[in-house]
Amino acid sequence: MSTILFAPETFNLAETTRAIEVARQLRNRHECVFAGYSERYAGLVEEAGFEYHPLFPELTDAQADQLIRFDQGRSVSHPFTEELVRARVESELELNTLLRPAATVIGTTLSQLISARVSGVPLVYVKPFAYSWPHLRQARSIPLFKRAGCLSGVVNAGAALLLREAARYTTFKPRGFARVAREYGVVLPRRTVEALDGDLNLVASISGYLRPYRLPPNYRWVGPVYARLDQEIPATVFRLVKKARKADRQVVYCAMGSSANREIVLRVLHELSRLPVTVIAPVARYLEPGDQLGPHVHVFDLLPAHKLGDLIDASVIHGGEGTVQTAVASGKPFLGIGLQLEQRWNVADCAEFGNAVGLSPQQARGERLRRALETLLHDPLLRTRAVDLRKRLSGIDGARNAADHIHTLIAPS
Repeated sequence: MSTILFAPETFNLAETTRAIEVARQLRNRHECVFAGYSERYAGLVEEAGFEYHPLFPELTDAQADQLIRFDQGRSVSHPFTEELVRARVESELELNTLLRPAATVIGTTLSQLISARVSGVPLVYVKPFAYSWPHLRQARSIPLFKRAGCLSGVVNAGAALLLREAARYTTFKPRGFARVAREYGVVLPRRTVEALDGDLNLVASISGYLRPYRLPPNYRWVGPVYARLDQEIPATVFRLVKKARKADRQVVYCAMGSSANREIVLRVLHELSRLPVTVIAPVARYLEPGDQLGPHVHVFDLLPAHKLGDLIDASVIHGGEGTVQTAVASGKPFLGIGLQLEQRWNVADCAEFGNAVGLSPQQARGERLRRALETLLHDPLLRTRAVDLRKRLSGIDGARNAADHIHTLIAPS
């Protein structure tokens, strides 16, 4: 039985749970082992029954938050110094010597782009479609502005053209990665956007099921892969939903993943508290004692969101792939507040289909946010299209498809 190493960035909830779902579909065919640098969500790996190897140097919470800000374009600084990249690669090479994996499966674990190649291990990247090279080559519009008229459409189309041309000619790599790669004799692809690819790229997005896109030979569509936490819905949630139904109140699920921030979470919860709804919100990590949220806003830690579909009427989410896919699977409409370009694309994809309303973080405040929430709760067309999209994606098991592609990659012919 071959060993497959899963190495997501374990400070990222979506990456970690996505890797767990794929590993669950492989565990009867291969030995699945995990490794990561952050303890933030490493416990979910062990709860799922997988061996976990902590790598060094450990990524602190402050560094993880810095990476999230960098990813969202809110900061130009990141913790990946040359020394840190070199230490990571050394740690990964040591683990590869111990495990001798037949393949390494990553999220945005960029140091593995070097260490896997040094070890001669096939690198599999389970990734979003948004802003990959095949997406940029074919995108005709980028959702910088909500389409409210001719001008915004022209700007969005122009942004797609500029971004495509920039990606075509940009060869920049952070100095630490470039130097360490050269030290080990690893030649990274010239284009920056292609240097971020694995040997096999498994696209866990719904974009390809909404409109036709062409993929290069090293890409495969697998479909939605989202968290299916192995826990029961708390009895408190059932009681809250039952009470809401008796009072003729709609139930709204509000989740902001691992890449949101306290300010926007409080802003959204404040507006929801002013509506005649009951809010189920697994956002405890963003809140502090003494926050005034109103009597119908109920805060939790992580919840098995995939089991809540029949209990809720709508969702308010940040637009990450996992939360969008979970909302789509529920068959209920959602309001998406994309915090960075990939999330805004995920939301815009669904808004164009008709099952979602999208706002930018700057728009998600005051009267505009209240109007969006009212539309979410009362527009019958949104509900119809939400059911339509759930039906379109029914039967597509992204985790199983990803597992099958990985098995085919390493299985003897």
